[in-house]
Amino acid sequence: MLKLFRNLQVYQKMMMIFVLMLSLFYLVSIILTNYGKKNLEEQYLNSVQSKASFYGDLLDNQIYYIRTRQLQLFSNSDVKKLSFLGDQASGYEEVALMNGIKENLNNLNNASDLIANNGIVMESYSRVLSFDDGWIRDDGSTWKQLNKEIGQNSNNILTDYQGKFYFIALDKSESILSFIELSKSRLLADLSHIIEDKKDAGIFLADQSSNHLLVNQEKHQELIQEIIKRDPSDEEEQKPETFIVKNGHASYQVTSNEINDLGMTLYTYINRKELTEEMSHLSAGFLLLTVVFLIIAILFSWSINRMIHQPLNKLVSLFKTYQENSQKTPLDTKREGEFSYLYSSFNDMAERLDQSIKENYQQKLAVQKSELKQLQSQINPHFLYNGFYSIYRLSKMEDVQQVANLSQKLASYYQFITKNSQDEVEFAKEYKHALDYCDIQKIRFSNRIDFQASALNDDVKSIILPRLILQPIIENVFEHAFENSHNGILRITVTYQQPILVVTIEDNGESLTDEQLLILQQKLQHPEQVGETTGVYNVNTRLKIKYGKESGLFASRSSLGGLKIEMRIWAKEG
Repeated sequence: MLKLFRNLQVYQKMMMIFVLMLSLFYLVSIILTNYGKKNLEEQYLNSVQSKASFYGDLLDNQIYYIRTRQLQLFSNSDVKKLSFLGDQASGYEEVALMNGIKENLNNLNNASDLIANNGIVMESYSRVLSFDDGWIRDDGSTWKQLNKEIGQNSNNILTDYQGKFYFIALDKSESILSFIELSKSRLLADLSHIIEDKKDAGIFLADQSSNHLLVNQEKHQELIQEIIKRDPSDEEEQKPETFIVKNGHASYQVTSNEINDLGMTLYTYINRKELTEEMSHLSAGFLLLTVVFLIIAILFSWSINRMIHQPLNKLVSLFKTYQENSQKTPLDTKREGEFSYLYSSFNDMAERLDQSIKENYQQKLAVQKSELKQLQSQINPHFLYNGFYSIYRLSKMEDVQQVANLSQKLASYYQFITKNSQDEVEFAKEYKHALDYCDIQKIRFSNRIDFQASALNDDVKSIILPRLILQPIIENVFEHAFENSHNGILRITVTYQQPILVVTIEDNGESLTDEQLLILQQKLQHPEQVGETTGVYNVNTRLKIKYGKESGLFASRSSLGGLKIEMRIWAKEG
C-alpha cells in the first residue's frame, strides 16, 4: 500500500491525504449522529415497551382478581343452598337466598371497572340471576347454551358469546355456572394509554387461535393480520417481545405481551416514522454537514488542480514525450507565474537533451548493425572440402547423376552465400538454402540419413528475415547427431500464426544427455553469458538482438529421441 502511495502523483497524494482527513472527520460525525439516533430510538422504544409491559401486568392482575372472585361465588352458602333446593325453594326462604346472591353479584360487579355484568345459572333452578337483569325465568336453554360454549372454548379462557367477552366457570359438581361479562370499551380505554400520544398506532388483543380479537383501530385490519401471522421467534436480531412488520410503504414497530390470566396476547404497533420524528433535526443537520463537506472537497480539488496539478502535469507530459523521442512545442514561460522558472529550465534542458539523444541513438544503431555484421560474417561453409571430396568419390564410381545433383546443390549453396550481399532475405530463399544444405549432406552421408521438411504456405514465403539462420542449426545436427549414425532422421516443421513464426528442427540422435541439454538451454536463455559466438549461439544472439527477448532459439528433448530446436520469431509479412 505504501509503495502504491509513493507511485502516485503529487496532486493525487494531496487529494488523498485531504480526502482521508475529511473522511475521518466525516466518519466521526456519522458515528456520533448514528449513536445519537440509535440511543434516542432505543429510549423511545423502551418507553413504549415499558408502558405496554406496565399496562399488560396491570390488566393481568385485574383479570386474576376477577377470576378469583368469580370462583369464590361457588363457595357461597346461599348459592349452594339455592342450587340444592332448586325449584323446590319457595316463599320467604327463596327470596332471602336470592337477595343474598344478588348482594354477592353486586359486590363482584363493583370490584372492577372491567366488569360490565355478571350472573349465575343453576341446572336445578329455572331462573337466571344477573347483576343487570335481576331474576329472569329460564327454561334451561341458557344453561345448555353456556355449557355448550364451555365445551367449544375449552382451550380458551375467554369466551366470545353473542358478540361479548365472557368468563364462564363451572363448579366442581358441574351444577352451577358463573358468567362475567367484560366491558370491551373499558378494556380498550385502559390499554389505549400505551399509545395515547401516537397518530399512526394501535393496540389489540388476540387469543392463541386468533378467533377472539379486540381492536381499537378497525382500519388496520390488514396490518393486524400480518402481525398475527408473524412469528417473533424467527427473528435473529430482534428480541421475542418486539419485531418489525411492513405494511405497504410503512414499517411498524410491534410489541407483544402475554396476558396469562386472560389467555390472550396484547399487541401494540407504532409507525416507525413516529419513533424517529424527534430525530429529524439530527438528520437535517447531518445532511447540511454532508453538503458542506462536498463543497469544501470540490473547492479544494479545483484550487489544487488549478494551482499545482495542471502546471506539473504539463511538465510530466513533456518529460514522457521527450522520453519517447518525440518533438513538442516548448512551454510558454510567461503564462504560468511561479512555475515560469521551472518551465524555462526545462526548455533549456530539453534543447540539450534533444541533441544528446539523437547522437546516442544514432551511435547505438551503428553499434548494433556492426555487431550483426560481425556475427553474420562468422558463419563459414567449412564443409567445402567434404563436398569436393564427395564429387571426387562419386566420379570414381561413375555415378554421373549424383555428381550432377551434388554439383548443382553446391552451386546453388555458394550462389546464395557469395552473390547476395543483403543482410536480410525472404524466408522462402533462406528455407531453400537450408534444404540445399540438407541434400548435400544426404549425398555426403551416402543416404544414411533422411530428412523431412514441411512445405511453405504463401503467407510465410514473403517474410523478411536475417540470412543464414537455419543452416547453422542443421549443420549442428549433422556434426553431433549423425556423425556415427547409420539411420539418422531430420525433421523440419514450419508454422506461422501471425505474428509468430516457428521453425522446429528435430533429430533422432542418441548422443545427447540430459546434462548436455540443460547446459544448452541455460546458454540459449542467457546469451550474454556465452563467450562463443558461432553456430547455434550465433543465431540465437542475432535473433534476440533484432526481435527481442521473446524471440530466439529454445531447446528441448525431441519426440524422435534427440534434440529439438525451436526457432521463434515475432515477424510480419513483407
